[in-house]
Amino acid sequence: MKKRSLQVIITLILSALALYVALRGVNFSEVGAALQQVHLGWLLLTLGLILVTLVIRAQRWRILLGRKLSLGDTFGLINIGYLVSGVLPMRAGDPARAVAAAARGPVSVIAALSTVVVERVLDMFLIVIMLVGTLPFVPGLRAYLAGGQANGTLSFQLIIALSGILALGMLVTFILVALFPQKVEMLAQRILTRLHIPNPERWLKPVQHALDGLIALRSVRDGAAMLLWSVALWIATPLYFWMALQACQAFLPSEVGVLKAVVTTWASAFGMVFPATGGLGSFHFAVREALFWGFAIPREAGLTYAVIVHALPYLTGIILGALTLLLWGISFKSLVSNAQQVEKSD
Repeated sequence: MKKRSLQVIITLILSALALYVALRGVNFSEVGAALQQVHLGWLLLTLGLILVTLVIRAQRWRILLGRKLSLGDTFGLINIGYLVSGVLPMRAGDPARAVAAAARGPVSVIAALSTVVVERVLDMFLIVIMLVGTLPFVPGLRAYLAGGQANGTLSFQLIIALSGILALGMLVTFILVALFPQKVEMLAQRILTRLHIPNPERWLKPVQHALDGLIALRSVRDGAAMLLWSVALWIATPLYFWMALQACQAFLPSEVGVLKAVVTTWASAFGMVFPATGGLGSFHFAVREALFWGFAIPREAGLTYAVIVHALPYLTGIILGALTLLLWGISFKSLVSNAQQVEKSD
């Protein structure tokens, strides 16, 4: 309990820090005035596209789960994950989604978690590709990132390159593990034997469940389908950011363009990496700075846009997740408690 409490406290402190950095030096009267100029028609179209991206995510996850659940189930489960991650620290949405999936069909919690990891890695790989493809066309942002340092030694460009290599390496590893499950089990059993761990069969069960979660990667058909749905997702997502730019065109000092939409897409994705609850602060800072350094958009206008593109999917996920729990008769408290038990067992 002490360890858990310390983790929560650290996450809350980081979330508060992210909000402070995102809001520091901002003229809130200008942000309020900009919000009043948002075009409601484009905003409704943007909201509709959010639902499209959720359906795409649900279909891709359904394939990863070996089609053991219906599209309606995976749609509801994804929103449950967004609900939990949106209101609780420590990114508890993923284990909560896995726990709820196990309650909905013949899927183990560990298998569901392994599919979520595959999702994250695949998304990161495509985001890095998107970043590398657009950064050369945004000289101001490229210079800003090139001048940044992590720990005074590693440049952000190197970190980006390493992220892409790591994501690709993990994808290849997942595929190899999925293709040769028996060899992985034998290796795990050999390690357990050498460590003189009693009752190794007990520890092999989680390995077997994790391998079950990678079964879709053994099929060329399913692998191609997952790739196509992933590409569709990362076409629809920049389109969402572009529609939001249209809604905000009245207070943006430059024309809406596809490049801005793609840049804000990957900038927001990297902003979500920071362990702030629901991406609050870190998301807004990343989008605001990307628009400022990349396209000379004032920080007040950039922050207003960031508030909109974050609030729409954030609130949509929370509302749909809450409705799903209500319809399925699942207690939020028990779901979170079970998810925490899964985290402890990991």
